[in-house]
Amino acid sequence: MTTTLTPLAETPIAAATRDLWPLFEPFTDPGQQVSAWSKEARRRRFRLLRRFFKPAKLKEEAVARSLETVQAEYERSWDRTRDYPYSLDDYPKDFTPWFAAGRRVMASDIGATRFRQALFIAVIEQLRPRRVLEIGCGNGINLLLLAGRFPEITFCGLELTAAGVGAARRFQTVHDRLPSALEAYAPRKLADPTAFRNVAFVRGNAAALPFADATFDLVYTSLALEQMEVVRRSALAELARVTARHSFNIEPFADVNSGLWSRLYVAQRGYFRGRIDDLRTFGLKPLWATDDYPQELFLKSCAVLAEKQR
Repeated sequence: MTTTLTPLAETPIAAATRDLWPLFEPFTDPGQQVSAWSKEARRRRFRLLRRFFKPAKLKEEAVARSLETVQAEYERSWDRTRDYPYSLDDYPKDFTPWFAAGRRVMASDIGATRFRQALFIAVIEQLRPRRVLEIGCGNGINLLLLAGRFPEITFCGLELTAAGVGAARRFQTVHDRLPSALEAYAPRKLADPTAFRNVAFVRGNAAALPFADATFDLVYTSLALEQMEVVRRSALAELARVTARHSFNIEPFADVNSGLWSRLYVAQRGYFRGRIDDLRTFGLKPLWATDDYPQELFLKSCAVLAEKQR
């Protein structure tokens, strides 16, 4: 059986996710010129092609997505996390080309974090888990907000880097409640703006999770498997092992990256190449999958809800 992509409006979370564009729109460039998107897209395509005329460089970069390389890259990234840049107004204006709501827009990744948060909320409202794990939680932003929406749920985040875990724990120590900018940024009203202090952040490797079998009702990832091609099979096996009921993954599955530019980009970066139906190999049955939400120029993703088979 092959899993097919479904429009978001035909999924069980349709009613809770009708406003993804309004959530994303504040993070698009209001002064975008008609030619801006095309100009930047051409520049990025040219740069991508140019790299392919340097086979040695391409091979070096693709092979280099080792665990050590990923860890070093994100240690640097999360080490810069002092003030969380998630705000409706004061956020980095590093706009890049996106496809959203049937149009081409220049937008910030900060908006993508926000609409993905709405997808997580909708799935949790549907499934009502008691214990939730995020694998590859980075600086913890997803969990810090989800805890405020669902204070009755026990949340845990697993992160490879010391800097990511440190940033999240530091945030919990410094703040008694979520700053007003983060409350406004949250896509849904929060029930308890202090509940983020209860999230457990653990440093560890996705290929060898430090949890017992079936510890969590829901295990999710958000562009974390993207970086795990070299440990893809062990990471998916571990994810399946520690969930008792469901997994939810927003990842660049090969099913949605079959176009020329996407395939070139994935190959050049050494990114995740798994397919949706690969989840079945690990005892996870896909229930639905959709890519019906804003997408980047090159690397596409899709959201997949799967149920653990007993």
